[in-house]
Amino acid sequence: MKTHILFGHSSGSVLKEALKIHKLDENIVVIGDDLMWGPLGNLLLKIDYEERIKWWEQVLNEEDKSYATTYLRSTYNNLLDWVNSLTGEETLLFWVGDSPTEYTGLMFLLANIPKTIPVSIVMVSSAYYKRYGRFKPLSAGETIPEKLFPLMEDAKSLSSRVREGYLKNWTQLLEDNGLLRIRKNRQVETVSETYFDEELLNLANKICKEKMYSKFGGFFPVARLVGEFIGRQKQKVTDISIEWRIRCLIQNGVFAYKGNLTHMRFYNIKPVTTGETID
Repeated sequence: MKTHILFGHSSGSVLKEALKIHKLDENIVVIGDDLMWGPLGNLLLKIDYEERIKWWEQVLNEEDKSYATTYLRSTYNNLLDWVNSLTGEETLLFWVGDSPTEYTGLMFLLANIPKTIPVSIVMVSSAYYKRYGRFKPLSAGETIPEKLFPLMEDAKSLSSRVREGYLKNWTQLLEDNGLLRIRKNRQVETVSETYFDEELLNLANKICKEKMYSKFGGFFPVARLVGEFIGRQKQKVTDISIEWRIRCLIQNGVFAYKGNLTHMRFYNIKPVTTGETID
């Protein structure tokens, strides 16, 4: 039986609807954790995925934290059950977009499933652009069922050489033991968790000078910075992780804020200039 593996609930939902339209009864496995960020390891082991959950508890705002830890434990328990249920008779089809999260997830699973199981991959971003043009989605979740389903024709079998390359990349990520990964030169590379901070600050300096925020002393909604920053990225990043970096910059005195940090819709920010006193 064919099993489709996707990253993120929106991607899983789009494919589920596509299979329903075509009346296909095929298994779908969705990895909901954002593996672009946080510690890695053998995430099928409780000690390793609990370390990730502990890290996420420090990253998530108070409102999101209330449900996320329960969800993550359920995700990894279900994933372990699925891996343990593999018989070797399955065929696996990965849907991978131009995202460090999705490539890291692919490599994690390749390292933890039997090499005898046939694996194919749809490179969603390039396959979609080649077929339809104009738009290059960063994940299956940015498409619609009617346009996603035909991309199965673009699935390519994973050769042993390419598979070994992914496993080598995965081993390097484990050795790096970092907290942030980006896609660069057809590899996933570890960078400092402060990697996006300078770009966030530069963008915030532009936004706070806009005329519409002058009557607020330059303070503007943090959601404006998060949304605009994500829109400028060539790789998929999540609002949760970017808002965490903004809260880190607040803690370090780079940004001032007004409001309540329990959720990004509840507070405004502005960059702190040298010698400035914030009431």
